Amino acid sequence: MARSRRAAGLGLGVAAANIAILLIAGCGGAGGATTTASERGTSARPAAQGPVVATLGRLRDLASSVGHPIYWAGERPGEYELTVDPNGNIFIRYLKAGEPAGSRRTSLTVATYPFAKGYEILRGVSRGSGETTGHTPDGGLAVVGKVKPNNAYIAYPGTDLQIEVYDPKAGRAFELATAGAISRIN
Repeated sequence: MARSRRAAGLGLGVAAANIAILLIAGCGGAGGATTTASERGTSARPAAQGPVVATLGRLRDLASSVGHPIYWAGERPGEYELTVDPNGNIFIRYLKAGEPAGSRRTSLTVATYPFAKGYEILRGVSRGSGETTGHTPDGGLAVVGKVKPNNAYIAYPGTDLQIEVYDPKAGRAFELATAGAISRIN
């Protein structure tokens, strides 16, 4: 139970830090953490949970119930760790087989953030000095900064979401984003 609270707190801290980075970068506007469900264009905020080991079925059930897409890096060997923080941010982390949820090992993680004007804000960030930009094969904007080369951010025109991809190998998150490896859970 304490481990779950620590992980949820860590997830919340990561989300808050990411929103702060975007705001500090001169984007302005409100982040997803303070928007209502109707402002986010979603029907309901999912209940906070996790981190828990989740089956593919559980991930699909969540994706069909939240009212907005949830993104991931597709099916991979091992297990999936699911965390939903109190703000409705959804984190899917890829674990090695048998690795417990909440472990401290860093691994590929894809987060979906309900984020008002997510695309417009990321587009503004992409114009900053030192930002590397690209596009996903399906029309999304992908951005990585030189300060955080392990984190890539994706947003799509007309959506109130941002997707963050983290990989412990610098540059790999951006490769995954621009190669089309990050997609909606169906």
